[in-house]
Amino acid sequence: IQGIYFSTSGTVKNNVIYRVAEAGIHLWHDANNVVITNNTVTESNTGIIVGGGDYYHTKGPNDNTAVFSNIVYNNKMGISEQGKTGTNNSYRNNLVYANAQFNWSLNNGLSHSGTISSPPLFVGEGASVPNLKPSSTSPAVGQALPTHAATTDFDGRSRNARTGYDIGAYQH
Repeated sequence: IQGIYFSTSGTVKNNVIYRVAEAGIHLWHDANNVVITNNTVTESNTGIIVGGGDYYHTKGPNDNTAVFSNIVYNNKMGISEQGKTGTNNSYRNNLVYANAQFNWSLNNGLSHSGTISSPPLFVGEGASVPNLKPSSTSPAVGQALPTHAATTDFDGRSRNARTGYDIGAYQH
């Protein structure tokens, strides 16, 4: 049902999530102080859910969560805050595009910054097994934040600080 389900503090980094029934990345229960960075989520119901509820050990909310440098593309819903969320969550330098119902749904008057709203231009989009690496002409190239960035990509290749880190799980 979920690609990655997270219910505590920690890091969700460098994942490729493709065609899951619900959320590609789902934060719930006692999730807070989570870093979600350099992930690629596509063709799922919801890209990323930042939320809290049905608590085990805390009373919430999900706060101090950082969602940086992810590709959330071609899902039913993009990035969504649900349940109890705080005012210190941040959303920076993500490529969020073509999510059918909405790209963003944030609570508490929060906004996102540095968002790229254009196709990710993957190497092999549309193939029966797509290649979700950004092409050399992708708008994701060189646009990720170094803050919280993975030093290597999904394939273990070094991210290049000299030319800029790429948004998503792969360095082009």
